[in-house]
Amino acid sequence: MKMYEKVFEFLTDPTKETFLKCRERVINDPEYDPYSEDIENIQDLLNKGKFEEVIRYNNVNILLSPRAHIYKYFAYKELGDEKGRSIEMTIAQLIFECLEKTGNGTEDSPYIITRISDERDLVRHHLNKHDVSQNLIRDGDKIMDALTLEDGTQLYFDIKVPYQRLAFSFSKRNEKEEEKPQKKKWWKF
Repeated sequence: MKMYEKVFEFLTDPTKETFLKCRERVINDPEYDPYSEDIENIQDLLNKGKFEEVIRYNNVNILLSPRAHIYKYFAYKELGDEKGRSIEMTIAQLIFECLEKTGNGTEDSPYIITRISDERDLVRHHLNKHDVSQNLIRDGDKIMDALTLEDGTQLYFDIKVPYQRLAFSFSKRNEKEEEKPQKKKWWKF
């Protein structure tokens, strides 16, 4: 069974436990990047009318992204593929439902996300609300984003794994920069 197929095991049993098990496969993949530009890349392809490319666009970073599946839904719609369209919307809807099962959006029980974009996807595309601000909160070993909605309520998202992955990526990038031979500045003799 391919890794992608294992990630989608939660579709047949959409519980919190199976979803988090599938999320573990994603976040433990060496290619996992919660801040990747994949969503923007797919949107660009969609805007350019490259619907087949949208459908073929796959990597570990978009597997559990509801927005990626919504974009694929629109690509299938434009191609007149009802079955593909239905599958992608079902996947997006089940991801939303499983995200809601990971917590209740409070500080004590934040939603557990895979990509930072999942926060706004849940708020805007599933809950049909709009956020007006975002705050990073560190509380002991918790790292959360708090999104304040237009009505003043706040929703909390557990971003510990994406945040740590970002810090890891920065440290790796800095290590590579330090390994490069430093050029002598032209003004230093």
